[in-house]
Amino acid sequence: MKLLALSGLIPEQICDVVRFTGGVPGTARDQDPRGTGRSEYARERGVAHYCGYAEDYISAVRQDDTVDGAVFPKSCDSSRIMANYLEDCGKFLYQLNIPARQDELAVEFFAAQLEQYREAVERHFGRTIADVAERTEAVNVRNREIRRAYADLEGVSYRAYLDSIHEMLTRPLSEQVVKKDLPVKKGAGKRVYLVGSFLADTEIAGVIEDCGLTVVGDDLPESGRLAAMPEADPGGELYREIAACVLRGRLSPTQDNFRQILSSDMKEIEEKKADGVIFVTQKYCEPYDYLFSVYKKMLDQRGIPATQITLADSGNERKARLALEAFADVI
Repeated sequence: MKLLALSGLIPEQICDVVRFTGGVPGTARDQDPRGTGRSEYARERGVAHYCGYAEDYISAVRQDDTVDGAVFPKSCDSSRIMANYLEDCGKFLYQLNIPARQDELAVEFFAAQLEQYREAVERHFGRTIADVAERTEAVNVRNREIRRAYADLEGVSYRAYLDSIHEMLTRPLSEQVVKKDLPVKKGAGKRVYLVGSFLADTEIAGVIEDCGLTVVGDDLPESGRLAAMPEADPGGELYREIAACVLRGRLSPTQDNFRQILSSDMKEIEEKKADGVIFVTQKYCEPYDYLFSVYKKMLDQRGIPATQITLADSGNERKARLALEAFADVI
């Protein structure tokens, strides 16, 4: 059973999901020779108005014969109508309603959603899921290791760090191991903080380093947010514990709480003495675009320069290079 997950809001504690880490538009289906687990898919027609990352996810689910199903949230305009594009693919589909709030009522609602999700998986695949507690502890352990790697971020190659996490997230939970022998970063560049949605194209991390910049922190779903995720008690009320972890960690802009996002990010940006902020968004991704306008105002008040890089799809680093080179000169 291989379920392809879109978004860090899909919990890994219920059953094995592998994270969609991006696909480059094209016709080839070969694995990326860099070993990141990314494949190429012909992009689906008729979804060009979508966030490119969501469009590539749809293409992967429809075209990859090794994918048995898709699990995705109702958290933004693109993901809310995604089921319409997948309904005829003949695979298991499940969409989770993500509360915009983080209070007790929201946790209770989402916990019930997670139990329904587990039951749907059991019905469709004819199997009983009885290891949620064990998986909960495995996620805790995995995130502790990411936390250790994240704490050492400015001393290692950020590109290698992200590549290693992406490769790990394409594996079942029992096979996920955080690399400890990442290449040491050569020299110290201007310090930058990276903000954005899942950075499918890790070439951009390489471009940042090529420009003489050192990433000292981020709030990416696959990095800073996993490192900051609270631990769930495997001996407690499991589904409430998991729901609270998902809803109350470092938040996504789709969760409609800009104040908390800005507060936690600004605190880290100042603690890590960032010289600038790079804000990476997907085209048509309104929650991140709205966030950037507020983000930029707060950074301007602090005298910290920022630049926004907007990607058309999940593999789109070429046009970012010139903007990043110019930004490196500014800071």
